[in-house]
Amino acid sequence: MWRKAGSLGAVGLEMGIAVAFGYFIGNALDDWLGTSPWLTIFWVIAGVGAGFKALLMATRKARKVMESPADDNSDKDLSD
Repeated sequence: MWRKAGSLGAVGLEMGIAVAFGYFIGNALDDWLGTSPWLTIFWVIAGVGAGFKALLMATRKARKVMESPADDNSDKDLSD
């Protein structure tokens, strides 16, 4: 249960890292090619897109977990 919650909770971090990665790549390319701010804007938008893709995948995964039958072992007799 905690592993599932942790993987879903990491989506926000993954979104932030994707946007930051896009910013730094775009900024470095702008400095190198002298195209400021166009490549930075493009790569930030690409980072936002990657973040939303991760959010969509996590939502699908959570929906699949919610729809699957629970592995509840609480009703088993432990007196054996």
